[in-house]
Amino acid sequence: MEDCIFCKIITKEIPAHIVYEDETIIAFLDRSQYVKAHILIVPKKHSRWLWDTDLEEYLKLMEKTHYLANVLRKAFKTEWVEQVVAGMGVPHTHIHLMQRQDNDKIGEIPTEPIKPQPTEEERKEFVELIKQHL
Repeated sequence: MEDCIFCKIITKEIPAHIVYEDETIIAFLDRSQYVKAHILIVPKKHSRWLWDTDLEEYLKLMEKTHYLANVLRKAFKTEWVEQVVAGMGVPHTHIHLMQRQDNDKIGEIPTEPIKPQPTEEERKEFVELIKQHL
């Protein structure tokens, strides 16, 4: 889609901190981090809602989400990785994965970006740490 920011990230028209990519999905740091290393998992084939994907695409997306959640668990030494399927902000199917800590005091589902936001250097460190655990 012409105006879809995620489609532009997929085609590399817009830069992103990509942590994983294969033939069907791309995963990258969210621009507004709700926790450190908050990633988005996005199917490369455009669809508005998760429920618009066919079953095969859905299952591939869930398989990669499961895999990347466990990568985050290892990279950030946590047992809790939150998964959120929202889709209101960008009209392209996407899943949020956020590594969490038991006492991080940001609620069951974070509603505001963390302050201060990670620096560019910290974001690069998060990407490298995640990639080391792929």
